[in-house]
Amino acid sequence: MENQGLGIRGWGLGNKGSRFRIGRWGCAALMGLAFLLMRSAAAFAAASGSGGERELGITVRVYDFSHLGQATLNTAEKRAAIIFRKAGVAMRWCNIPTESSEGHMDASCNQLADPAGLELRIVPQAKVMPKLTTDSTEGFALGNLATVSYQWIVDANSEGLARPGEILGCVIAHEIGHLLLGPNSHSRTGIMVGKWSPEALRDAGQGRLHFTPQQAERICAEVMARSGAQQASIATMAATQL
Repeated sequence: MENQGLGIRGWGLGNKGSRFRIGRWGCAALMGLAFLLMRSAAAFAAASGSGGERELGITVRVYDFSHLGQATLNTAEKRAAIIFRKAGVAMRWCNIPTESSEGHMDASCNQLADPAGLELRIVPQAKVMPKLTTDSTEGFALGNLATVSYQWIVDANSEGLARPGEILGCVIAHEIGHLLLGPNSHSRTGIMVGKWSPEALRDAGQGRLHFTPQQAERICAEVMARSGAQQASIATMAATQL
């Protein structure tokens, strides 16, 4: 499904007055903040296996309301991560436990939500919404939230063309792709195909669905813009507290 809107929120820039001065303590604080930001970026790159080179990355908070089980969820996240890595973006999955779900939340997920990050819901079945979804919709994307219907995957894969986790990973990449590519981002081939044929499902199971070079370029540009907006917001917030 198409993304219906995308917005980035941040704190506004402001000046407290003509007598505002940073001073030694303020300079030291800003330098410390810059150092922490660089360390965080380096740590993320290292965790992403980038070999020392800085890599674009984005955090996705995952809510598994279908209670798939950790094995299926891990397979799906790994497949989606491979697809985005080929596009030049490292994905960081932050699994948020839902009621009666398995697993434990990563300690880092207790931190404040990443303003540049995204959210993903895996639901048993997407509710029918006029002009947005039908009973045969695999998912939809709105704002910073992607929703995936697991029942669609079960129905589409009735012939066992691929492992459910592999198909789920491709559908996750497809819906997150809408969040980053914007409206009218379906394509005739690849991961952003508008209609999933049996051949596309087989390609999903064999790891042959990817973003096109043009889509990968747009995705990297959007993630870079989000990262820049996030760092500017953090710096502005720190400066207003000096």
